[in-house]
Amino acid sequence: MRPRAGWRHKARPLVGRTVQAGDTVSEPYESSPSHAAFAAELLSRVEITREQWRTPGPERVRMSADALAAIQKAQQDNAVALHRIVESLRQWPGHRTVGQNACQAAVSIAVHCDHDQGFQQRLLRLLQVAVTAGEATRAQLAHLHDRCLVNARQPQLYGTQHWYRSDGQLQPHPIADLAQLDTRRAGADLPPYAEQARHLRERHGPLGSLSTSASADPLPVSLPERCAA
Repeated sequence: MRPRAGWRHKARPLVGRTVQAGDTVSEPYESSPSHAAFAAELLSRVEITREQWRTPGPERVRMSADALAAIQKAQQDNAVALHRIVESLRQWPGHRTVGQNACQAAVSIAVHCDHDQGFQQRLLRLLQVAVTAGEATRAQLAHLHDRCLVNARQPQLYGTQHWYRSDGQLQPHPIADLAQLDTRRAGADLPPYAEQARHLRERHGPLGSLSTSASADPLPVSLPERCAA
């Protein structure tokens, strides 16, 4: 499990923020035959690992060490592939370069790059540029932004990140300013959290209450947001 630490400075929503110096990448979103191959690879990799990511909590806590190691290895291999694709494109693999579905596949891989948080932060900046250019969605940006905040031991903004308690129950990671949660989610084209909570309970069982501070050492997992595609 990831050790709990104190939350640091207050985060600002990235959705709608002006891209800062150092965040820019090459601007052309040109199509080429090679992008179809990138799309196919992204989709194939996510298809293989999707069921591992969505394993319900009670099953996840009973997984063997070998099974968990296999998931880790798959996520690391996916990160290597995404790194290669980003380096080749010199930008986020967006709608026009790989298509909407493969763009979402890239987001799913990026969210699971917890083993290389420097690369994950770089991906967040590239995704922000893509959203500004209309090449990715605000919901996708919110999802990855939350993951980066959780990994930095800061409260998330949009309530997209959860962890499994030792009893297998799903618990949201701490969320900043709960009173404004649904306002921020609406700004990122996400449904109200109550609606998302119902969806999560259907798949994963009981859901812990929202809080602004952690009550246990969290094991982060990622769960599908219906509006993130």
